[in-house]
This record gives sequence, C-alpha cells and structure tokens, in this order.
Amino acid sequence: MKNITRFNQIIFALCLLAVPGMHSLMADTIRYEFSESSRSIMRVGPNQSLDMLVRQIYPNHQEMWPQLKEKIKEFNPNAFNRYTGKLIPGQRLNLVTIKRIHETVVDNLEQVGDVVAINGSVMVVDKNGKERQVSKKSMIFEGDRLNTDKKATLVVKMIDGAEMRIKPDSSVRISQYEMKSGFEAGSTSIIDLIKGGLRKITGSIGANPLSVYRFHTGVMTIGVRGTDYVVKLCDQNDCSKSASRNDANTRLHVVVLDGLITLEDEEGKNGELIMGQYALAQQDKVALVKDAEPVAGLLDAEEIAAFGELDPPKEEREGIWPWLLLLGLGI
Repeated sequence: MKNITRFNQIIFALCLLAVPGMHSLMADTIRYEFSESSRSIMRVGPNQSLDMLVRQIYPNHQEMWPQLKEKIKEFNPNAFNRYTGKLIPGQRLNLVTIKRIHETVVDNLEQVGDVVAINGSVMVVDKNGKERQVSKKSMIFEGDRLNTDKKATLVVKMIDGAEMRIKPDSSVRISQYEMKSGFEAGSTSIIDLIKGGLRKITGSIGANPLSVYRFHTGVMTIGVRGTDYVVKLCDQNDCSKSASRNDANTRLHVVVLDGLITLEDEEGKNGELIMGQYALAQQDKVALVKDAEPVAGLLDAEEIAAFGELDPPKEEREGIWPWLLLLGLGI
C-alpha cells in the first residue's frame, strides 16, 4: 500500500512538471511534535525545579526548553503547586517525548517572467508567504511580491514580452498573469503597485483588446493598449522618496512615454493620457500638468531623456478629460 501511494505521488509530480510554465519546488522541512513519554521521574526531589530537570534531561534541545516546560506542566497538572507553580516534592513526573517529523512540501508555482537585470538587494515573497533572494536569470512567478531596497533596481521580462523596471524602495505584486496562445481572449495581466514606482513597457497582453489589463495603484487603476509609461507613488509632490498606497499624503504621478493609458477612479470615471503627457492624482482628484516638467525623483536619467524628446500636438494636450479636476492638488 505504501509503495502504491508513493507511486501515485511520483506520477502527480511528473504531471505538474509537464504543465507549461508550472514549476514544482520541493522543499524539505523538519518539524517537531511533543507527546507524553512512557519515561517518568518516580519522585521529585525536595530541591529540584522544573528548569533544572529540563536542562538535565534535554541538554541538546535548548531551543525547545520553553516548550518542553509547558508540555510537562500540561501532562502533570497535579505535580505543581497551584499557587506558586513550583514542583511538589515526592510527586511522580511524566516526561515528554520529542518526535522529529521530516516533511517534503511541494509548491506549485506558475512562472510568468525572468529577472534580466538587478542592482542591489531584492527580496521576493511568493504567494505562500515564503521569501527568497533573486539574481539575474531568476524565475518570477504569479503571486510574487517584488521588494527592492532603497538603492536597488530590478528589471523583469514577462512571458508576453512586457518589461517591468522597478524603481528603488518599491513593492510590486504580480497578482494575476496568464498568457493564452495566439491572440485568444482571456489573457490577463493584473499588477498591484504597493509602494514606490516602476516603468512599464507593455507586451502582447497590453496590446490585445481582448485581454484583461489592470494596473492597480490604490489611487487610480491604469489600463493600457500598447504603451510605455512611468508611475510612482510619492509623498505629495516629493518623489525623491517612495510612498505606500495607504499613506495619508500619497499622490500618484504618471508620465506616458509612448502610446496611451486610461486612468479610472473608484466610481468608474476614466480619462485618457497620451504620449508626452504628465498627470498626478489623489483619491478623488486628477490633474493634467501641461507644459511642465515632471517633479524631481519621478524619472531616471534615461526616462528624462525619452520624455524630453516628446512633443505631442497642442490640440492633444487640451480638453481630453471632461471630468478633470484641477483644484486642491496644489500645482
């Protein structure tokens, strides 16, 4: 029976490996269980304490001493003074058996991209809450949250050809990413910006009108159709440092370097931002900043050069958002 079970586990693992993009990461883990032992101390001595006994009986398990003491108390409620908590001399004391359990955990993760460039320290947390350091050529999976240090940057190439250039002190979660064959409906890209910012160059999912593309920022939701844009959460107009989406003074800054994006608020109102335009937003207000340079800290040197080369026609700069609110943003 055990051989049959083991055979089925092997077949299941092979089936997972046969799924395109699916990776089964096997991790060996050790856990411990405590149970009441058949061993006991027949009579507790007058000068013996629980701390002393645990140290003498379990000298090689120092990290477990607190747990062992609690378990001994649990298994021997009558051996302790109810008022002082001390051992009662003459009482029998049942000991604890430590069971070492070896487990193999299989995490089934869908690969959605690869690290193509990295500078500094980047920590990734997968959908199961497990942390890992990444380096160039590391795989990125659906559900991963990518966290860059204050001086770190990360470039990820997605399975549809899209590129995410994550800025320092940022956090981005790949909530859902699925690429259907050809240009079938159903391809999905849902990204959540938790903190900081990035430059996003869309791939075939963003270019396909039948696909689902959402970039959530906590302030506005971005939709695109074949574009290149920079977005960052800042403390008001100070983009020299990153802000989190839940911070009280967070303001969203967006620059479009190519193509077109839509910005949608919580009520479903939306407007378009085209190549060469710069906008900023709060929860209930959006402002198109005309003929002005983006605030310092929003763009890096390469992005500043690219933005400087853009000059959309004047008629495209004006009157594109009938719902545009310019008041209260301090610009």
